[in-house]
Amino acid sequence: MKKLLALILILGMIFSFAACAQEKPVIRLATTTSVNDSGLLPYLLPVFEEKTGYKVEVASAGTGIAIGYAKSGDADLLLVHSKKQEEAFIEEGFASTERLSFMYNYFVIVGPEADPAKVAETANAADAFKAIAESGAGFASRGDNSGTHNKETGIWESAGIDPTTEAWYNSVGSGMGDTLTKANELNVYTLTDKATFLSMKDKLPNLKLLKEEADDMKNTYSLLGVNPEAKGFEGKDVKINTEGANALIEWLQGAEAAALIEAYGKDTYGEQLFYLLKK
Repeated sequence: MKKLLALILILGMIFSFAACAQEKPVIRLATTTSVNDSGLLPYLLPVFEEKTGYKVEVASAGTGIAIGYAKSGDADLLLVHSKKQEEAFIEEGFASTERLSFMYNYFVIVGPEADPAKVAETANAADAFKAIAESGAGFASRGDNSGTHNKETGIWESAGIDPTTEAWYNSVGSGMGDTLTKANELNVYTLTDKATFLSMKDKLPNLKLLKEEADDMKNTYSLLGVNPEAKGFEGKDVKINTEGANALIEWLQGAEAAALIEAYGKDTYGEQLFYLLKK
């Protein structure tokens, strides 16, 4: 009888611990499509979840939309790549942290194998965009207020060109995967992060990587926690999982995540796809 009671107590404790583990609130991460479509987050997050018992719910969109999720209280933290939009988010009081920049990769220009605009021969992204405009060879833009779209817009401005009224300029209004698919269908140029392009390369037979790692093509990713006390939330029933967000932020900047990030891509693509910023 005593053994039976002891067994019941042990089982009760096991079920109690299991229930406690399941009670951890979900962490809502709003992020850009590039870290998701490239496969980086599906590679990283299961390790974090197993280690901590948290579950991470990912909302993947352009940076502008991802920040919109945070402003409406539908995200606990952000992982995005548009400095200007991130700084505005902080200035508006929505951030619980500073802009925590921790990794980067490079934007690249991909386009037709024949390279009619001779993009591969240009010195940087601005010169490449000038060559595309002069040739009228065609360009597919995300057109979605994402970090990639904002980077593209900045390059056009550096080149002194407004392409938006030109017949060769195609605004897709969607994520990176859809934009690459459209560029492949039209056999035109586009700006993309390298990781997403490599992850989709086998499905893009008409596109070739033509320009990479120029000084004006660095792509920095930052973490931002969401401030539950933001004035923008006044009068709203907003619940921010600050504890979970901080746990994920700390892990992503730690040694375990760093080792995983540095290894990502080497086995599949033969090269590292994301790089850590030096602290």
